[in-house]
Amino acid sequence: MDRLRKPVLAMVAFAAVVTLAACQPQPPTARTIPPAKFGAPGNVIAGGIGSGLDPMRNPANANDYSCKPSAAHPNPVVLIHGTGGNAYDSWSGLAPVLKSYGYCVFAVNYGASESSVFKGLGDIPTSAAQIGRFVDNVRTKTGAARVDLVGHSQGGSVARYYANLIGGSSKVANVVGLAPSNHATTVSGLLLLGRFIGAVDPIFALTNWIGLPALQQQADPDSSFFRDLNGNGETRPGLRYVNIATKYDEVVTPYRQAFITAGAGATVQNITLQDVCQGDLTDHLGIVYDTNVYQLVLNALEPADQRPIACTTSLPLFGT
Repeated sequence: MDRLRKPVLAMVAFAAVVTLAACQPQPPTARTIPPAKFGAPGNVIAGGIGSGLDPMRNPANANDYSCKPSAAHPNPVVLIHGTGGNAYDSWSGLAPVLKSYGYCVFAVNYGASESSVFKGLGDIPTSAAQIGRFVDNVRTKTGAARVDLVGHSQGGSVARYYANLIGGSSKVANVVGLAPSNHATTVSGLLLLGRFIGAVDPIFALTNWIGLPALQQQADPDSSFFRDLNGNGETRPGLRYVNIATKYDEVVTPYRQAFITAGAGATVQNITLQDVCQGDLTDHLGIVYDTNVYQLVLNALEPADQRPIACTTSLPLFGT
């Protein structure tokens, strides 16, 4: 009997350890980012070419006004493109990802005529009011009390202008910026942006693009836009702000111009992408097609469900 007792006891102890381990809470895994649908643009260049045929084209899975927010995701997400961008070329990657996770997703075009491929060029406070009307329409049609805003470049700062200054604070829960121009960028960054847009569209290269209101306002730290946006504190009570910047940003320069400081009653998280994924080489334009950034956005929208980032390879302009 003694010979049998030790092996049996050992087996019982082993089974107990295995059972105990199985009952322990497991660490969360990274969120899976579904592959892009066949034919969908995989980077900002492909997105720009596609939107050239239809400047008001919606990204896949965006602007479905029959969508009703779920209890898990009660806030529709409004995506706001940057200077010279549009809804389709900026959000054809992220919009389907958010939809796959159960969000109602909307993408606004602003700051230019409907026929213009390049939008976000007009006076920024005027654009903020336009975005406010879009948000009101989303809230009315979905029945949502609040929305979450995700903006790229100027889209981040114009979102904050709307949320902070012109009535958005009661209608917004989270303001998420991807390489946002929350403070003045150097002129060299805007010159580079202008050259890139001009390379895609030679007609645009012939215009006095540096004289366009949105570009002037983002380059001048003493512009009335930045005085109003930051002069009385950079946040508002009750709002949560997340800013995601890349060290390889060649437009919002220095890249830390994307970051803000929390005031009373507000929460701010400033994230440098390379502190999370050291090998991520994405730049200012490619950040909207970076699946590592998509995971950070999902974390920003779900503060109670934080997940590790998978850190896949990402390249300038082309994303992941």
